Amino acid sequence: MTLTHLPRAAAAATAVAALLALATGCSDAGARPETAKDPVPAASPVALPAPRSAPSPQAVLSPAPAAGEVRVQQGPFTDRVQLTGLRLTASPSSVTGHIAISSDISDTLALEITAAYYDADGRLLGTGSFHHQEEGEEAHAGHAPAQQHAEGPRAAGAGIDFTVPADGLTGTPASAVLTIPVLVNE
Repeated sequence: MTLTHLPRAAAAATAVAALLALATGCSDAGARPETAKDPVPAASPVALPAPRSAPSPQAVLSPAPAAGEVRVQQGPFTDRVQLTGLRLTASPSSVTGHIAISSDISDTLALEITAAYYDADGRLLGTGSFHHQEEGEEAHAGHAPAQQHAEGPRAAGAGIDFTVPADGLTGTPASAVLTIPVLVNE
């Protein structure tokens, strides 16, 4: 069978299967008396794919980044945002910057920015994260103290100034790599 005949064959097979299901589903041949009712079977659980989490940061960057460099790792949301003013701050260790949605003008409901901090040789020292959720959400509760929430302007239009504080570093960071694992907008 060639590829050009495949759609017709698939349509014919589907029609035959539907006809058979209709014919067997409507017959009275196997009907039972009204008194012999079976209990309603429980619905089978639906298997959903596991939620994806952000990729783990690389243990060593090669080549090692330049001192003070803040890289942005390409991901599913990096083409929808504009990051500007990225800066690595030494004390306290953090990455600051500004993010704005560039793909549309809708409000940002949830945003997460993570930073992986590296020493001068490109070895991972630790991480940190920044969280933003639209006001009125109860999701503010339960975040670790190292996670901060944005206040003020929304990421659409004016954007959001952010700070990603380092959490439990094992040395002095010389560079950082940002990722955006969560971006939910209207």
